[in-house]
Amino acid sequence: MMNINPFLAAAIVTGLLATGLEASLADQSQTKQVRFYCGQSFDVSSNKILPTTFVATSVRREPVAVVRWKSSFAGYKPQDRCNVVSQKFQKAWASGTFKFLTAGTSQKTGQGIICGVANQGDRCDESKMLFTLRNARDAGDVIASIQQTQRGLTGKVLEQSSGGELVDMEELLK
Repeated sequence: MMNINPFLAAAIVTGLLATGLEASLADQSQTKQVRFYCGQSFDVSSNKILPTTFVATSVRREPVAVVRWKSSFAGYKPQDRCNVVSQKFQKAWASGTFKFLTAGTSQKTGQGIICGVANQGDRCDESKMLFTLRNARDAGDVIASIQQTQRGLTGKVLEQSSGGELVDMEELLK
């Protein structure tokens, strides 16, 4: 049996723990923090300040406006929709089930829906729904608008007042 100096053993264990802690902290510092929230932004066309769903990340200086809420729908005022949908975005992101934003049609109502999905090709249905649109035709337009914002083709935020196929949220958050 080998005799090990207890001070040497303590130093080795302390060193290993410190190295593990250092690696763990390094991993955490490289993990992007993402937060969706409801704030306000100015709408030039109506000359009003409107509720807006934003996303802020630990790697961007400025939050990104994702959806500006202009009108009431299904009993929800714009501020209510902003609050509810921003929470849905955050919950889906935190659960890891929201890598892509896509459009679909509700099987129950026939209305357009916007969903957060984990993989390309995942079906947009009520279980993944983030918000509802007035009609199914609007869903594709909503995704196209977000794609344009993502590509920098327009500085215009999606304005959800009444109504591409996929938005990669990682790209949007860069």
